Amino acid sequence: MVELDAGRLRAARDWGSRWAALALALAILIALLGAFVLVRAVMLRSAVLPGVNVAGIDVGGLSRADARAKIEATLGPNLGRPVTVVVGTREFTTRPSRLYELDVAATEAAAYAEARGSFLSRLTSIVLPFAADRKVDPVLRVLPRGRQALAERLSALTRRPVSARVAMQDLTPVVFPGRFGAVVDEPGLIAALRRTALSGSGTVRVALERKAPAITTAEARRAAADAEQLVSAPVTIRFRGDDVGRLWPRTLAGLVRFQPSEGGYNLVLAQDGVGRAVGRFVTSATRKPVDATFAVSGNHVRVVRSRGGTRLASTKGAAAILAAGLAPGGARAATVTLTKQQAELTTRDARALGIKRRISTFTTDMGVSSSNRIHNVLLMGQYLDGTIVRPGQTFSFNGTIGPRTAERGFLEGQMILGGLLVPSIGGGVCQVATTIFNAAFEAGLPIRERHNHSFYISHYPMGRDATVSWGGPDLVFRNDLDHAILIKASGNSSTLTVTFYGTRQGRKVIATTSAPTAYTSPTLQYAVDPAAPAGSVRTEPGGGPGFSVNVHRKVLENGKVLRQDNFFTRYTPQNSTAVYGPGKTPPGPYFTLPG
Repeated sequence: MVELDAGRLRAARDWGSRWAALALALAILIALLGAFVLVRAVMLRSAVLPGVNVAGIDVGGLSRADARAKIEATLGPNLGRPVTVVVGTREFTTRPSRLYELDVAATEAAAYAEARGSFLSRLTSIVLPFAADRKVDPVLRVLPRGRQALAERLSALTRRPVSARVAMQDLTPVVFPGRFGAVVDEPGLIAALRRTALSGSGTVRVALERKAPAITTAEARRAAADAEQLVSAPVTIRFRGDDVGRLWPRTLAGLVRFQPSEGGYNLVLAQDGVGRAVGRFVTSATRKPVDATFAVSGNHVRVVRSRGGTRLASTKGAAAILAAGLAPGGARAATVTLTKQQAELTTRDARALGIKRRISTFTTDMGVSSSNRIHNVLLMGQYLDGTIVRPGQTFSFNGTIGPRTAERGFLEGQMILGGLLVPSIGGGVCQVATTIFNAAFEAGLPIRERHNHSFYISHYPMGRDATVSWGGPDLVFRNDLDHAILIKASGNSSTLTVTFYGTRQGRKVIATTSAPTAYTSPTLQYAVDPAAPAGSVRTEPGGGPGFSVNVHRKVLENGKVLRQDNFFTRYTPQNSTAVYGPGKTPPGPYFTLPG
């Protein structure tokens, strides 16, 4: 018994030794495998993982730079190879590179990121690279110009469907038949070109598809039949229980419109035309709206209330006329009604503008003026009077006053040309511009454009005059206040006054004018007058010297400096001018007076 137990003990010790050796070997194997995985992971840290391919290009195990180079070297030439596109029985040749641009950086980045989404996928790629087959699509961007060029090539090989049309010719609706088209699935063709470029094959075949027009001939004929019924007889217009007029077939035909819709054409009537054709029957019952206005009393302004009006309800009227004209066997009578019409500037809107009191004013003297000049100045004042400049809006003198023409009531005055006063329609415009400029100046508004006269005019503030011309220099300022500005203009034979009204917001303007500097003496200049007697010479006397002056403006708002401006002016001397008639050439540089 003792010997038997000893044998069993030795056998157990042998089995234990074998298992210990096996466990040790297994532990060593796991450690070696772990070391292998760790080394591989470190080696592939900056490389594409094994098993990754881009459009069949194996980039697994390559560094990012090498992967990028291989992608570009393989796919770039593929995109540049010619591809034959067969459309039906016709064909043309193109290159995918004209349509697609390979984004190598984005493609390489996608390849590098493949299989790195989880620990398990990374481990599989490292340990079992032969078992991983990870496909990455290259990043190809469609070029807008290439797509447009492809569409133009296809247009020569395809035929777009044409919708049927219907139009009124006198009293008859005429149908222009539609046409089926033969088109190509363009998105499908673009995708096929991509596949072809990546696979390396050289031909893409696409079929022409028959496509119906958006509106068929049958649908157009149904709309024509409705139009024919509508204009077959007059429609009586009823208002407040009375028959007030009729729309005769020719008038109805002029109102007909065929409006495209998903199911063909909708027959409609032009609302503006209905307003004119039917509005005359109810004119006595309508009332025009009256806009809110502003009444000035001293330095203050109050809002004069707006008044609503009434007009024909054109939309309902058009629907009623259409229903009456299409009703089978009906009385062909349409009842029309009125609707309220709101003023363009309501009382509420006018009050919201914040126009409450005077914020600046300026007056200029007419000086020695002809009756025509005074007329022009006062007429421009009328065009200006009542102008509203909203917050943030820009005021333009030329845009507000408009062209100075005889058709608009302007008379012949004078303008300065080369230092001479010459006849001009609308003379006096610069006095209005100067007055507006100074009102904007005193309101502390930003001046965007201002031009001075060529020489100094004594009845305007030195350095603060402004000249304008239609199609040339302009006077422009911007309303940077929190509320709107109302511009009022008034004048007589002696003065012109421009006043700005709005809401005061603590602005103060401090202006200083420098002493004149850089004086220049008048000289003799030359001009040619086509209207003067042939061979004549006359001398127009000059005046004062030229000089420079600077006006500095500091604008304060609630005690803080908002802006500082310098308005520099260079006046030229008032030269004497030798004016030559035709046939005689001045001895020096000259300018030509208008004939």
